[in-house]
Amino acid sequence: MLYKKVLHWLLISSILSCVLFSEEKVNKEDKSANIDFIRFNETEFNASLETASAKYINDDGVEVELIGAVHIADKKYYQDLNTQFEKYDSLLYEMVGGDPDKPLTKEDLAANKKNPMRFFQLLIGGMMKLDFQLDHIDYTAKNFVHADMTMETFQKRQKAKGENLFSLIEKSIEAQENAESQNKKQFNFASMFKLLNDEGGPNGMKLALGRQFHEIESMIGGMEGPDGSVIVAERNITALKVMEKEIKKGKKNLGIFYGAAHLPDFDKRLIEEYGFKRTKKTWNPAWKIQKAAAKKALKESI
Repeated sequence: MLYKKVLHWLLISSILSCVLFSEEKVNKEDKSANIDFIRFNETEFNASLETASAKYINDDGVEVELIGAVHIADKKYYQDLNTQFEKYDSLLYEMVGGDPDKPLTKEDLAANKKNPMRFFQLLIGGMMKLDFQLDHIDYTAKNFVHADMTMETFQKRQKAKGENLFSLIEKSIEAQENAESQNKKQFNFASMFKLLNDEGGPNGMKLALGRQFHEIESMIGGMEGPDGSVIVAERNITALKVMEKEIKKGKKNLGIFYGAAHLPDFDKRLIEEYGFKRTKKTWNPAWKIQKAAAKKALKESI
């Protein structure tokens, strides 16, 4: 039981590190919730983890695009996002800490890499041979606007709620175990280890984690609780207040670049609280995986 719990903790924390941080749980009957912003596609030969970009418009002609991210991905994913970001009047980005009134510097980025979750992301990224977001996104671009809490505010709010990363993960594990008990379905760790062996370490790990992304909502729903967490809901609200300020400045074309699993909550708030309408959604491949079967078929054809 302890062995399983350790593995469960590793699985959940690994997924959280890929989509830091995830969404507030929303009502299943709410139509605005019935949209995915991260998906895993798999065939016999290939697989891919993809994040969405979704466009919204209001009656004043203001356009907002939600751009989902995973924080460890293929280098090309971040290169394509950098090109996409050039088209916005303002690109609102997540990053706890820093001074929201000053442009981000390379020194700020270097300091941000030192926090524990960033270290964990780098560790997981290295194991899966994926690149780290802060190494490739150009946060010093002129249209980038900080849209997150300061570290002081973040820590103050977490203290007030009695919240920290480990307590949230523990809550998520409990919610996931309860869901498994109700559904009579258990995650098969033996199959996961076989996959790691058959596909090779990095690809096997990407496939194992990718196949579990459908479980994110129940994991994060347990983590968030009925009032929403600081790490997700309150940061989303902070970002939307920055959006309001940018719109008042006359900006008509904005992007909001946050972890992909934040986006269902953003979608709900944009539609219900700000009167936007969703118009279009496109997909960006973050992980491209060539499976062992494809490599074998290629060898046999030569």
